[in-house]
Amino acid sequence: MATTLICASLSYGQEGGVPAAPAAVIDATLYTRYNTDIAHTTVNWNVCGSLPGSSGCYGSGSLGPFGQIGALLEGEPKTDPIANTVTRAIYVLDYKSGPNQNEVVLYVYTKVDTITTDSDTVTVTLSRTISLPLIGDFPAQTSMAANKRFLFIGTDLSPNAVQIDKRNFTVTEIGNFSPPINVFAITADQYGYVALSFGSFGSPDTAFIVVSPNGSAAEDGDGSQFLLNTQQAIKVGNHAGITNPLQALRTRFRHNQQAHVPAAPAPDAPIDSTLYTRYNMDLPHTTVNWNVCGSLAGSSDCYASGSLGPFGRVAALLQGEPKTDPNAHTVTRAIYILDTAAGTDQSGVVLYVYTKVDTIIGDTDTVTITLSQTLSLSLVGGTNPHSAQMAANKRFLFIGTDQSPTAVQIDKRTFSITNLGGFTPPINVFGIFGNAYGDVTLTFGSFRSSRNEFIVVGPTGSTVENGDVSQFMLNTVNAVLLNP
Repeated sequence: MATTLICASLSYGQEGGVPAAPAAVIDATLYTRYNTDIAHTTVNWNVCGSLPGSSGCYGSGSLGPFGQIGALLEGEPKTDPIANTVTRAIYVLDYKSGPNQNEVVLYVYTKVDTITTDSDTVTVTLSRTISLPLIGDFPAQTSMAANKRFLFIGTDLSPNAVQIDKRNFTVTEIGNFSPPINVFAITADQYGYVALSFGSFGSPDTAFIVVSPNGSAAEDGDGSQFLLNTQQAIKVGNHAGITNPLQALRTRFRHNQQAHVPAAPAPDAPIDSTLYTRYNMDLPHTTVNWNVCGSLAGSSDCYASGSLGPFGRVAALLQGEPKTDPNAHTVTRAIYILDTAAGTDQSGVVLYVYTKVDTIIGDTDTVTITLSQTLSLSLVGGTNPHSAQMAANKRFLFIGTDQSPTAVQIDKRTFSITNLGGFTPPINVFGIFGNAYGDVTLTFGSFRSSRNEFIVVGPTGSTVENGDVSQFMLNTVNAVLLNP
């Protein structure tokens, strides 16, 4: 199937259109943007960006056809400096496969970029097709997240999720509670912890499992929980709408080590790399509850907990990059909470920036979370849980709602705000997606609208490309979901 033609204009803002030399990662100045057909049966891809001697789009193609795509995710890149290649997987989850269109199949593609001074030759080939012991069919909701070694996949029609080893593609089932509780959401953080939540929003029966980076269960308990990452916001209320359990939260640790004392982290690992923060919400999405759990040198436990709020309605959450002070034994990061029902009319959009500090000494973690910034944004909100979009790179936040024709770009250091978009005639924001290299795609116009536009913003905050047709980018942690 031919790739959809896309009218795009590159605008690197450098003399002669030739950008500066790339960073140490040889494809760091390139990005891959994706789009799908209306039926979600085909994935089109384009590799664009810049190289030392050129800027433009270097390759394109299509994957499929599929029954219906539910989720997409990229794998970690592997660079061969001698061959000048970067190899990564593209994971495409089909949840309407088979003769009855209710089978769930994972397609694993291998993407290879062969890079010279001014060209990138791209090949994408199918390397694996894996039928999964999950139930699909429209309108199932799929979930997919990953760490460096494993994929985690589920659907809300299945009482179990699966854990897939990226190296040998062995499949392990996770969950199967008694009585059965179907999968609701799968989320991951940057350290490789993954939370699997079972039980839909408002359900009286909910449970969770946290899996550690090595694939072993670190914790399980009652209640739906989610983890945050630094690139793509968790949109509360839109499939990943996580809620407090109606019963008291009960957790159990399962580090599977003698006396529940885990192995020490690697010498060069961040001092909080064996900890994770899990979050949950109250039913009206006005309060965010948090728990810091995991393991330290002589213990495994939950070390601190608290609540943030109240808000009008929390729509999206994101974490900032961690900053470690080895002398003070602290790790500091931001927590970004987007309220899209602020004000008396519940249509204001406010970003709350919290500063979280973990002070880690021996087998204890003392945690403080304080409100550091409150930013009223020139966006239109409301109580619709599908309206919020938020993604980030190391320097900027990007936020929009589907009620606003512009998005905002916020400098994390100065909190200065820049508007993006504002097309004529107006087209409201539909999606904001970031990749691991700091590129962010903002899409305007709903998936099935007759007119769409997109903007790609680079790591420095400058617009590098714009054009027609809805586009998105993939990251390596939490999948882009194409669920109905």
